Amino acid sequence: MNFNRKIAVIVTLFITVNLVYLFYGIIISKSFIEIIINVCLMCFEAAAGFIFYTAVKKQMQDVFLQLSEVIAAITDMRETEIFSVLDDNMLSKLQSQVIKLSGILKMQNSKLEKEKNEIKSLISDIAHQLKNPLSNLNLYISFLKDRCLDESSRQEYVNNISNQLEKLNWLMESMIKMSRLESGIIQLKPEESSVNELLLTSLKQVYHKAERKGMDMEFIPDEDIKLTADIKWTSEAITNILENAVKYTGDGGRIAINVYKYEMYARIDIRDNGPGFEEAEINNIFKRFYRGPNARQQDGAGIGLYLSREIVTRQNGYIKVKSKPGEGSIFSVFLLLKR
Repeated sequence: MNFNRKIAVIVTLFITVNLVYLFYGIIISKSFIEIIINVCLMCFEAAAGFIFYTAVKKQMQDVFLQLSEVIAAITDMRETEIFSVLDDNMLSKLQSQVIKLSGILKMQNSKLEKEKNEIKSLISDIAHQLKNPLSNLNLYISFLKDRCLDESSRQEYVNNISNQLEKLNWLMESMIKMSRLESGIIQLKPEESSVNELLLTSLKQVYHKAERKGMDMEFIPDEDIKLTADIKWTSEAITNILENAVKYTGDGGRIAINVYKYEMYARIDIRDNGPGFEEAEINNIFKRFYRGPNARQQDGAGIGLYLSREIVTRQNGYIKVKSKPGEGSIFSVFLLLKR
């Protein structure tokens, strides 16, 4: 039933009621003036009611229209305020809550989109990293199928296959560590640790590689500074930085390690006299799978420095880098002191 029809029904009922009242007054012999007065009062009340109904209906229509505009604005990703926030009423409060809900949904949607893009990027990076060793394995296996192959060549291809399998195994282990760190499966357990113990453990991991290149590694343990750190994973972070320094510094190069104590942090400087890199690259070298122009000449996957920063930052530390082409690099690792 539309609005005009409702009005017609109300008017008809009103006229009917008044006629009934008029005839009833005549029957019971009320004075004509009294009847007219009562009828006028009823007319006045009816008119007032009609005006009130019309005003309320108009106001409700305006409210629904404004609410519709608010919802449309939010749907179109606009946070337009139809009701003033200065109006302390139910509608402005409802609008505020709806806009807040919209903001939360936008953030969640943005987060999901970011995670989706990261997963796509990760899958692409992993596929790229696996492509080379798998292609090499396939190539060497195809060579081995040659029945005319002499024993020395056969042994060479077997050794190459073994090297490629080692690289593949190292790559998979690194990616598993990365995945476990990012997903929170690995929980770092900071505890009282010794800087000297941490650095000596890391140096043992790279000593033989440095020795084969005739490199000079300098670290003189001094004051045994106490840290709050997960010794196992922090040692891995330092080892990754040292391995990079050994890998990219030429034969006969030099790596020096110095430790400084601040009010809240211990600073571990790892300095090399390698080729260095441009300042613009500093923000990129800690990205997952990133390999700079100089790095492409060496074996690697671009995971080590990424893992180092993840491990250090998850313990409320940080890493700073200084480098110039031809002047080497300094990696400064800041770790929390024991409280």
